[in-house]
Amino acid sequence: MLGLVEELTLEELNTIPAGFNNNIIWNLGHIMISTIGLCYVRSQADSSHTIPFAKLFGKGTRPGEPIDQQTVNEVKRLIVESITQIERDAAGGLFDKVVPYSTDTYGHEMADIKEILTCTLAHDNMHLGIVKAQKAVVKQMEKEKSYAGR
Repeated sequence: MLGLVEELTLEELNTIPAGFNNNIIWNLGHIMISTIGLCYVRSQADSSHTIPFAKLFGKGTRPGEPIDQQTVNEVKRLIVESITQIERDAAGGLFDKVVPYSTDTYGHEMADIKEILTCTLAHDNMHLGIVKAQKAVVKQMEKEKSYAGR
């Protein structure tokens, strides 16, 4: 996902393409907080775990003011760091005992970290498809803007 958006400008990341109700940076932030929330909080493995930017990217939120470059950089950093942290915590046994739960999106009860991670991967892939579509529309918009300026 990060490689897909690396070349995009801050304006492109913040653009809400016609037909969509969010933008690319919202999708990145949303997958970051969802993974942290599902692995730590919803599983009750560490219910005190802080979920950064939950008010910006949580379920039911929509983009408001444009996200600044510092926040974009922080979201990208947290995506990578959360993967590393989850790997460390899994190896350390933090997820050996989780409280089973299911999500509204998939409705399947998850009883261990493998099932939780499978759910997060499915969720991430859904948003990856959205980001790919948004990127195609944003790039087409840029192309049309460029042609109009000639």
